[in-house]
Amino acid sequence: MIRKRMRHIKRYREIVAVLVKYGFGYIVKDVGLFHLLSLPKQMVSDFTGKDSAKPAGRRIRLMLEELGPTFIKLGQLLSLRTDIIPEQIADELRELQDSVTPLDINVIKGIIEREFSDPVSEVFAEFDEQCLAAASIAQVHRAVLKTGEEVVVKIRRPDIETIVGNDVEILWDLATLVDKRYGWARDIHLCDIVEEFSQAIQSEMDYFREGRNTEKLYNYFSNNEHIIIPKVYWNYSTKQVLTLEYINGMKYSRLIGSDQKDFNKKVISERLVRSFLDQALVVGIFHGDPHPGNLFFFPGNKIGYIDFGQVGTLNEDMKHHFADLIIGLMRGDTDLLFRTICLMSAIPDNLDDYQFKADLEMMRDKYYDLPFKEIHIGMVIHDVFEITKKHHIRIPKNYILLGKALITLEGIITRLDDRISILELAEPYGQKLFLQRLNPGYVSKTILKRVYDAFEDSWQIPPLLKKTLTRLYKGNTHVEMKLPQLELLLSKLDRVANRISFSIILLAFSIILAGLILGESFGSHPFLSSLPLLDIAAIIMIFMLILILFAIFRSGRF
Repeated sequence: MIRKRMRHIKRYREIVAVLVKYGFGYIVKDVGLFHLLSLPKQMVSDFTGKDSAKPAGRRIRLMLEELGPTFIKLGQLLSLRTDIIPEQIADELRELQDSVTPLDINVIKGIIEREFSDPVSEVFAEFDEQCLAAASIAQVHRAVLKTGEEVVVKIRRPDIETIVGNDVEILWDLATLVDKRYGWARDIHLCDIVEEFSQAIQSEMDYFREGRNTEKLYNYFSNNEHIIIPKVYWNYSTKQVLTLEYINGMKYSRLIGSDQKDFNKKVISERLVRSFLDQALVVGIFHGDPHPGNLFFFPGNKIGYIDFGQVGTLNEDMKHHFADLIIGLMRGDTDLLFRTICLMSAIPDNLDDYQFKADLEMMRDKYYDLPFKEIHIGMVIHDVFEITKKHHIRIPKNYILLGKALITLEGIITRLDDRISILELAEPYGQKLFLQRLNPGYVSKTILKRVYDAFEDSWQIPPLLKKTLTRLYKGNTHVEMKLPQLELLLSKLDRVANRISFSIILLAFSIILAGLILGESFGSHPFLSSLPLLDIAAIIMIFMLILILFAIFRSGRF
């Protein structure tokens, strides 16, 4: 950890200074990073956190924007996690803008030329120098292939991997320090969030992965004339460059105000929901951010999806758990909801089962007698997240992403046709997945898998038992104790020790000065009396005192 700080010392200082600037200096002091501030800032900055006039959510948003692309992406991830952070802060984080000044066109062309070993004019028949979009990770340009197809070219920014990698290392360090100091950080599993974020941002920079996910959905919807997914041009794609079919239809804002006969808003709403449910519950890969900017609409009520940089995945078990959740809500079955949430989430050891079921029953009663058309899935998801947050239950990120995407979709279709219910359209999918588990082939396959897993586990028990007994016999077993408050205790001991040192230094300084004054007054040393001993001693002692005080104050523990 110390090596990491030395390697990124300049970036650490920038981050610490920004934390203090936005009223989070008390965290800097508590976790022991006070010494990274310059001495003037140490003396004038507020480390209490009490004088901040702006709300915490806004300060966090402004802080993340100032810290750059990695932290903006972190804020965008946290904006989805209403299961662990307050809704007010999540709302503020949703305002984070991932838009930056476009790169110089010569830099973009240089990247393309390095990737394809040819000039841009040899790779593309046309290449628009005006970018379509510029974000912190990539920049997008329109182009035309030699074969005549219109495409969009997504170019990753130079050195972004290094920048993100360094920031993620620092985030790991900060998360570890904060986790040791604050109980709330342990409650929300802050280190796990950083791990989740690290995986998410690495995936977003992996163009091969984005291309494969886009191609899977392209292949699935290839026979559906109403849903358009961009084609991937692999011959024009590399690690740094992704080339996709250019899709450009009517934007959502125009569709809302459109009265053209070519568009039926009810049909579009139903197709939009069904196409998303197909992605999530059939293919197992779904668009993680289906906001209006990533959707286009065409005559004949066709819908086009773009930008699969952020996707969620559901394996077979996760699909079935989601289906059980839908069925539990439909039937008002509290026991099914309880079992499903326990299977799909990380449950704390001290969970109060009785209170958890009671909260689920209250939620069930809230929606049970209402017709589907009156139930908003956004409210249901919000209530589920509130209950899990109350009981410190951790929901996996893909369920969080799915919930957020469904809420986004509900907002879109409500403005198109407020009579459409996502839960009503999702019911057949839930029933189908439920019936799949009653299929003899599925049942036999599941039983065989369980038996095989049990058989494999049984083979592991004897060697593990032998290894454990051998260690116990040889006395090599170690007991590991986790003391979350130990860091705080050591910090307080440091402060006490520094104050005692300061007092001893002052006392010693006073005794020596008193001795020199007495010697000057009553001594009879002609040579010594000719020297300004008192002045020299005072200068030396003051200099030493300043050095010691500087070291104590710089440690941040006085």
